[in-house]
Amino acid sequence: RALLKMATALEATSPRRGLDSIQRVFVERDYSQGTTVKFSTLYPDELEGRVNEAEFRRTILHVNEIFDEAEEIGWRSCMEGTLACMTFFSIHMCRKTHYEKCLDRVAEFLAEENRTVYRDKGVLFINPMERGLRVIEIIVDQSVM
Repeated sequence: RALLKMATALEATSPRRGLDSIQRVFVERDYSQGTTVKFSTLYPDELEGRVNEAEFRRTILHVNEIFDEAEEIGWRSCMEGTLACMTFFSIHMCRKTHYEKCLDRVAEFLAEENRTVYRDKGVLFINPMERGLRVIEIIVDQSVM
């Protein structure tokens, strides 16, 4: 659904009005430091001439920082776990976990970046949750620029 919404948003701004000008680029997970959620900062060639490498790296690094914070083990996660056990996990029906709040921050950050930085360049970053945290999908509209 989100991909269709993003493609529709690009299509509305595109003079060609078709999905044939849409290219999908994937930023893979970086497993070099284990299985924590971290995405590669290698600059995709498909973004050349649209997004400069510094903008791309800044976006990916900020997403990685949010996931680092989400996966920290500290007093907050210990208290959440203890409270969840004490309430037979019913607390999760009333309150979001710290991890869920961080996932929301990633979605909000990417939506804001799309609005302020990337949309005018014909580029949209898709929330990695839409792809099961395996990749960050980037949609590139070839007809823009």
